[in-house]
Amino acid sequence: MRSELESGHRAGADVDQIYSTARELTRSMDEIVWAVNPQHDTLDSLVTYLGRFAQHFLAAAGIRCRLDVPLALPALALTAEIRHNVFLAFKEALHNVVKHAQATEVRLTLELRPEGFMLVIADNGCGFTWHPGQEPAVEPADGERLAGGNGLRNMQRRLEEIGGGCGWDTAPGEGTRAKLVVVVRAWAGGVIKTDDSHSS
Repeated sequence: MRSELESGHRAGADVDQIYSTARELTRSMDEIVWAVNPQHDTLDSLVTYLGRFAQHFLAAAGIRCRLDVPLALPALALTAEIRHNVFLAFKEALHNVVKHAQATEVRLTLELRPEGFMLVIADNGCGFTWHPGQEPAVEPADGERLAGGNGLRNMQRRLEEIGGGCGWDTAPGEGTRAKLVVVVRAWAGGVIKTDDSHSS
């Protein structure tokens, strides 16, 4: 790039590439540091991190982000494994909104439950066809496939690995509500302690 600048060539594309790479590396390092730091093993820290990430991620795509979170959160301890899997599923949901939904607004809602909590990512986009109990990989309203459905299956798998679940309320032209159900009180050391570990 320096040689191109000295010779008078335009180096804008190179600068853009360097900027994008550096930003992605910085974001990845921030995610890793946050995930492994035991000081962040709380629901409050998780919600704060997810909210900040969503606002930056969606703002870059020109999408409004609204947060609906209880003012007082319980002192709920979360393992690094729970936080990491929730974050990756949450990130995948936002990625799907930006890439496929054609949305202008996303509302993030946290609902507290006796066994844990549910995180809802709702957009006002084009929606897609999905039938509960079947493969979530389906045809969106724009006729393109959602990456063969791998992203949605990965979201389900990540939540199931920590004893939770994942579902969608959606239809063509009606937007999408991705629901991430996280079980905390019944989850410890890789063992599900009760039979009511899955919710929808």
